[in-house]
Amino acid sequence: READLYIGEERKPLFRLLKELEIPTPLNFELLNEHSTPDEIKRLAQLCRDQKVALVTDCGTPGFSDPGAELVKACRQLKIPVTAYPGPSSLTYFISMTGLKLTEFLFSGFLPRDSDERTRKIQSFSKSKMPIIIMDTPYRLKKTLQECQQWIPDKKFILGMDFTKDSEKFLIGSIGEVLKNYDGEKREFLLLIY
Repeated sequence: READLYIGEERKPLFRLLKELEIPTPLNFELLNEHSTPDEIKRLAQLCRDQKVALVTDCGTPGFSDPGAELVKACRQLKIPVTAYPGPSSLTYFISMTGLKLTEFLFSGFLPRDSDERTRKIQSFSKSKMPIIIMDTPYRLKKTLQECQQWIPDKKFILGMDFTKDSEKFLIGSIGEVLKNYDGEKREFLLLIY
């Protein structure tokens, strides 16, 4: 509520959050997402020097597989204080919603973009005895599921999509069952392979 400047991934989710929190729509806001360049991040860090800035993401936690880590790093390099308000992350939310007791797991994060590296990474999951959680961009969800079907068809899967939204959905079962029940829409997601 005390922020002079709000930085969000996209305008619409940022304004929706502010409205939910009964914060007036700001005239002063910036965007930080996967398209932000190093020069834009430096500019945003300079803005953080003179103003109280609130960084929010569309979902999840800024800086944990979401935009924000580079801005935090740039602010620290400029000796600008940074703090966080603890809250739920998409990863902990997902884990709590799987219905599995996960005493340990491997968080593999985003899959590589390069096709060969991606294939090698997915194939490596077949050897793991530990549950693995991956994520990727919404526009690669269908491709990710198809690649899992091709390279690790014998594993079990839990696909969680659109956490905390009306469209939230969890699909559980073999990769064939998950693909059969997936509607093909681009969605933010986490995928548990076990």
